Amino acid sequence: MRARCWSILLALHILLCCLPARADQPALPSLRALLVACDDFVSQPDTAPSSYNNLIAIRRALLRDSRGYRGIRVSLNQALDGAGFAQLAAQAFAGAREGDISLLYLSTHGLLTPAGDDFVALMSDGVTESRLTGADMHAVLRDIPGTKVILVDACYSGALINKGMDSPLPASRFSGPDFKVITSAGGREPSFLWVDSGGSVRGGSYFTRALEEGISARGRFAADGDRDGVITLSELHAYLLRAYGASTPQAYPQLEDFPLFVYDPAIRAEPFSVTNLLLERGTITTPEEELAFTYTLHSPTRLAYQLVYQREGSWRFHQPQSIMAPGRADGVVLPGRKAAALSVQQGLSGLSGYALLLLVSVQEDLSTPQACVLVSVQTGGKDPSPSIDSVRSFSPRQWQEAAFILRHSGPVSYWADVLNAQGEVVASLARGAQSRPLHLEEEGSALWWDGKTQAGEWAAAGDYRLRVSLLAGTSRSEITSAPFTLVDEAEQAD
Repeated sequence: MRARCWSILLALHILLCCLPARADQPALPSLRALLVACDDFVSQPDTAPSSYNNLIAIRRALLRDSRGYRGIRVSLNQALDGAGFAQLAAQAFAGAREGDISLLYLSTHGLLTPAGDDFVALMSDGVTESRLTGADMHAVLRDIPGTKVILVDACYSGALINKGMDSPLPASRFSGPDFKVITSAGGREPSFLWVDSGGSVRGGSYFTRALEEGISARGRFAADGDRDGVITLSELHAYLLRAYGASTPQAYPQLEDFPLFVYDPAIRAEPFSVTNLLLERGTITTPEEELAFTYTLHSPTRLAYQLVYQREGSWRFHQPQSIMAPGRADGVVLPGRKAAALSVQQGLSGLSGYALLLLVSVQEDLSTPQACVLVSVQTGGKDPSPSIDSVRSFSPRQWQEAAFILRHSGPVSYWADVLNAQGEVVASLARGAQSRPLHLEEEGSALWWDGKTQAGEWAAAGDYRLRVSLLAGTSRSEITSAPFTLVDEAEQAD
């Protein structure tokens, strides 16, 4: 009887395997990942265990993607040059076909080339060091069939896609339909690891913590804005800008519904201690104004609220304004949805105008950052003296984006619209957006337009302008850019 049952099951299995796929059902992509991290260096300070912990966190999150990864290959502390990276990528992405997804995650020290025009990943085993450039990575990844997703957690990583640079650039070597990229910082910005008050590296990086929270059950899949079980590139980028303040995450394409992560809403996991930190307002416009915020605490915790100010272009992590969250007599705060408010310390006139709000769990001598968001301090009310640098032309059909740098002094909030030759609004790029410290030679805010209208259709070829309204405290101003040209795919853009 048992043999007969097995025969029936085998026959059913063969029948199901032989059934043809329906023509209206596209083949599901095969997913592969290569996770690369370095902590041991020769010319730079060691970062152990930060990049290792980052790698483990991303691997843990990817394993919950409901599409399933065929393989996740890991590289730790290898001095990879272009040839070594090519060999490793060939192994990790072997068998990739059109329609498949190949994901690269990289966590290491980041540098720039001497000319400052390309990202360099410092790759080391603690004895030998190699420098892996963006050009090296592109030369390897461009020939892998399918879509390549690149996530980089490193200083200056935005230079990989020419974002957060000193001049507005419409494209990079990664421009095109095959690449989807998110970086932890702009091309002129450092990125940050957890460091305790004694200067010791702890845990991981602020960026990858926010990234893991956005795509994992531990973070309640916080990046899924519409809660449909699919986290797109645009959703993840928007979430990272809200949830991570120490530098400015960059993305290419700027607006893209490509599914980076798919999950089962029924998945459960032990959550992070703190999730869903929300600012009532991200700006402070008067010295008397309080910074109000809410968050969810999931376990009994001693918790500190910290404001870290920026002075002379650097975050003063070692000099925070710190207040213990009110709790029981022993200092423990019980779980639940919490509300709090902080007053900013006096003397803001000497500061850069930006601060970080950190929520830090405290256990004996170990402090662990649980959240890190940006606050814009606009108490000066000075004229920001705006100007706009823009590309002269771009071709969206060649996967270029119109790039702009809104120059301004001090922090601002801004609204930005693209106008056609008749002065009509064809696309809105920002609505009350907060400026961020990009560390440019001439400070400002970066914007991009993909060439599509508000309705999602391609805009017509022709001349356009960018109109920006700014608010710095109580000071309002408006500026319009010089014309720039949207050209069709047959023309040459610069």
